[in-house]
Amino acid sequence: MSTQSISERARPKRAERPKPEYLARAKVGNGWVNIGAAWNLRSGEDGFSLKLTTIPLNWDGRFVLLRPLEDDTADMPQE
Repeated sequence: MSTQSISERARPKRAERPKPEYLARAKVGNGWVNIGAAWNLRSGEDGFSLKLTTIPLNWDGRFVLLRPLEDDTADMPQE
């Protein structure tokens, strides 16, 4: 007999979500803010999937993609 509840058995197991390869950061005023992230394409082709989670006020539209530091990915969006 299974020790899992019906809802636990019905719920498919999700694979671990990949961590972003890069973090999108924008210069706002005198500092930098995280505005999103980039992942390698799932298909394996060259390129990235980008997700911007915020648009800063008075932003000129330019941003950089930087490799995350060890503790930077805790508050980043999931793909």
